[in-house]
Amino acid sequence: MSNTTDHVGVRVFSDLRNTTVALDVRDSTAIGMSLPLPNIAAGNEAAFPVGQCVRLSMDDPVQLAKLGPGIAYDTVRTMLMEGIVTDIAFVRAATKSDPEEQLGAVAGDAALRTGVWGLLNAKADIGIEPGIIIEPGFTSQRPGNAKNPVALAMSAVSDIIIDCLGIVDTPDTNREAAAAYASDFAAVYNLVAMYPKAQVFLDGSYVTRPASPIVAAMTVKRDKAVGNPYKAAWNRASLALGGLSQRVTYHDGRTDGDANFLNFRGVGTFIENNLLWAPFTTATDPTTVGYRSIKRIRTRRAIEKSFIRQLRAYNSEDLGPHLVTLLFRTLDEALAAPQSVGAIIQGSEVIFDRKLNQDGSLRKGALKLKLRFEETPDLIDLGLYTEPQPEAYDVLTGQIRTAIESLGSPNLRFVA
Repeated sequence: MSNTTDHVGVRVFSDLRNTTVALDVRDSTAIGMSLPLPNIAAGNEAAFPVGQCVRLSMDDPVQLAKLGPGIAYDTVRTMLMEGIVTDIAFVRAATKSDPEEQLGAVAGDAALRTGVWGLLNAKADIGIEPGIIIEPGFTSQRPGNAKNPVALAMSAVSDIIIDCLGIVDTPDTNREAAAAYASDFAAVYNLVAMYPKAQVFLDGSYVTRPASPIVAAMTVKRDKAVGNPYKAAWNRASLALGGLSQRVTYHDGRTDGDANFLNFRGVGTFIENNLLWAPFTTATDPTTVGYRSIKRIRTRRAIEKSFIRQLRAYNSEDLGPHLVTLLFRTLDEALAAPQSVGAIIQGSEVIFDRKLNQDGSLRKGALKLKLRFEETPDLIDLGLYTEPQPEAYDVLTGQIRTAIESLGSPNLRFVA
C-alpha cells in the first residue's frame, strides 16, 4: 500500500534494512583472534601455519571451510549472523591435549610472537591492526584460582596497540563467579567481561557458545554505522543471540536485578534475552573507575592513537616557533574532528607549559605539549523524580469557572 494513498487510521511503514543486511566492515574496527584448529584437515595445514598471522575473510567460504569444525569456525559464523562481513587477523594457536597447556598456547609467547602475542604482527604482515581482540572458549577459566592467562595477554597486547579492547567471557555458573572473575582485572581499562554464555542457532539446533563474538560484532557494526569508534554500542538488540545459558534478571526502575549487580562489578550482560547491557569495562578499582565507561575509554585511546600516527611527520624538523605553530594547528584540528561528532566536549585546549619544557629538555630535542579534553559521557543513569502538584487544582478550577461562564446564563454561576 503506497504511503501517498489517503487513509483514515494508523499505518506502519517498516524499514528493516539496516538491521538485517550484512555490513561490510573491512574499513572499520578490525577484529583479531588466536585459536587452535584441532579438527583442521591435513591438507589445509599450510593455509593456517601455527603462530603466523593470516587474513581470514568472513565472506570466503572456501577459506572458512579450511578451519575445520570447532570454535574458530563457529565464531566466524556467529559474527556473520550478527550482520557483519570483514577480514579478521587470525593467528592459529598450537593444539594441546591438556587444558592448561592449551590456555598457554592460546595466550602465546611474547618473545616468539605466538598466540595472542602474534596479533602484534598483524599490521606488518597483513595490513590489519586489531581494535578488538576475542578468544572465545579460552578466557573464562581461572586455573588455580588465578587470573586467566589469555585475558592477561589480551590486555597487554591491547595496551601496546593502544586503541584496542579485549572482550572476554566470564565463568557462566552464576553471577557471583562472574563478578569474582572481573575483580581479577579491576585495575584494567581495556577488558570487557561478558556473562553468561549465549545460545546460538548452528547446524540446525541451539548450542551454547561464548558471548564475546556477538559483542565484538555488535561493536564493530556500531562503529561502521556511525563512522567512528566514539559511540556506545550497548542498549542495542543482537541479531545472533537466541537466548542465554543462565537467567539474567532486570527490572526497570529498580537496582536489585542481576544486570545491575553485574554491571557495577565490571561485567556486561544481555537483558530481555537479546539487548546488550554492557556500558562498563572491568575497571572497578577506585584508581580506574573514572574511565570504566567503554565509550569514554575507547574515545580517549582512539584520539591518543591518532596523535601518534599524525604527528610522526614532524619528527626530524627544526624545533622552533614555526614547528610549534604547525603542531598547535594540527592538534587543534585533530581535536576539532571528534568535537564535531560529539565525541568530546567543546573547549579542548593545547598548551605549551614551560615547566614541562626546561632548557635541558629542549636542548635534547624534546618538546612536550599538554592536551586537555573531556570525552562526552554516555547516558547511564536517568533519574526522573515525581511529586504531587497541589496547585494544579487552582488551574483546574479556573478552567471549570471559564467553562461555566462561557455558557452565558445568569442561572449558572461559579462561586469562589
